[in-house]
Amino acid sequence: MSTTPGAGPAIEDRLRAALAARAELVRPEDLAPPAPVAPLRPRWRSPWVLLATAAAVLLVLGIVVQGLGRDTRSDDVAPRPDAPEVELPADVGRDWKADDLSSPARLDLDGDGVKEKVQFLAERTKDYDGRIRIQTIVSSTGREAYGIAELGSTIGTTALEPVDADGDGDQELVLYYDDLGEGGPGGLGHPLVFDLRAGLLVQAVPEEPDLLVRGYVPVGGSETEHYRMVHLHDYWIEDGELWSSRSVDAYAEGGMSLLRPETIVVDAWRWGLDDDGVLRATGAGCLRMGLGQPSPDRPCGDDTEDALPDLAPASEDTFGPGEGAAFDIGYRFTARIEAGAPPVLVVEGGDGTARHRLDVADPRVSTVQPASVLSDGAALVVTSASDPSRVQVVVQDGDRLRVLVPTGEIALTADGTRTWLTTDGDLVSTVEGEDGTWGAWRWQMVSGTEMAALPWGTVCLDDVDDPTTARSC
Repeated sequence: MSTTPGAGPAIEDRLRAALAARAELVRPEDLAPPAPVAPLRPRWRSPWVLLATAAAVLLVLGIVVQGLGRDTRSDDVAPRPDAPEVELPADVGRDWKADDLSSPARLDLDGDGVKEKVQFLAERTKDYDGRIRIQTIVSSTGREAYGIAELGSTIGTTALEPVDADGDGDQELVLYYDDLGEGGPGGLGHPLVFDLRAGLLVQAVPEEPDLLVRGYVPVGGSETEHYRMVHLHDYWIEDGELWSSRSVDAYAEGGMSLLRPETIVVDAWRWGLDDDGVLRATGAGCLRMGLGQPSPDRPCGDDTEDALPDLAPASEDTFGPGEGAAFDIGYRFTARIEAGAPPVLVVEGGDGTARHRLDVADPRVSTVQPASVLSDGAALVVTSASDPSRVQVVVQDGDRLRVLVPTGEIALTADGTRTWLTTDGDLVSTVEGEDGTWGAWRWQMVSGTEMAALPWGTVCLDDVDDPTTARSC
């Protein structure tokens, strides 16, 4: 590398002059005594001050050198991608009070083996949606540390299990934000991680926040009249580490129903906290998660497919004209078919008696209620002993019975379609595809008069009339 003779002293003189001029802009009233904070841990060394000082010097030096060395380039003025920024908490809320339903957290914030007691003070607002002041006395210094959190609600603040996301031997406080009130059962929530830094409880910023959520994340462009396709996201704490996951496949979600198999395959990430206060995700591969489990239970190995939808066994118990049955799960009622021309279905329950003339030859009524299309009253599946293609769902509407009208993307009965009721009460259909696979669908009530089917996965059938032969394709 070559240099121009005599250029060094000139640049140095100009830099000194620039720094001197900058110093003259500082007035006495601009100077204030620093706020007392706890002594810094060795790995920090006052990063805010060091970074600010270094940035100021590099800024001036950069201006001088660029001005002398070359013309302005496009990348000098082009915007840079936004990087995660850590914000210091404001010292507010000292006069706030703890909510009666809140519980203090106890964890070792400074790594000295003694657990600090962290209190949560709630900002008073009309809708209980204000901020939370987090405050404690650090055991190793005897000084106060505080932070500010926005959790969506000030009612009943409690902490999750602490983590050691930076692996330095102390613990980070974990709270959670949950928008259940706004987003319904699939509303997104996310954890908030607070680290003790320079005497402050500073909220860490996730580098990829979309991966650190819990709930249903819609697939773009997938929404239909009756459902949308969603990926399932989750997070959990295991052995002091923060994890998150996202389902590999997407599932139909509509109304209050989510059609997911009992066991699903997810991509997983482990989250670590770096020296800049940013949470960064490291891929942890493929895991399997069962229904109702708090976290995935095992690596995928060679088993990288979801479990099949529950299409079997089919319910075969029915009653015909002159017969009846009692139903005691959920809404309790009795049902019978009065023989005649036409036969009449009679339902008797807490709402009185309802009657409905059946237009099905040789009618049969299943002794299992269709739970997937269950209404506020009775719901029954009617078939025909002489015509297996006839399927109806009859529901109670006050003192009358009505047949639900199938609507949506598939027909209840059609060529290439098989429909049956399982012993679990799922009314399902399989529709043959052009490649020989079968699309599985499950029916649910979508209005007082209609029902529609939601996609439930793809299967192969060794025997198209026997759902127990369903297998992965």
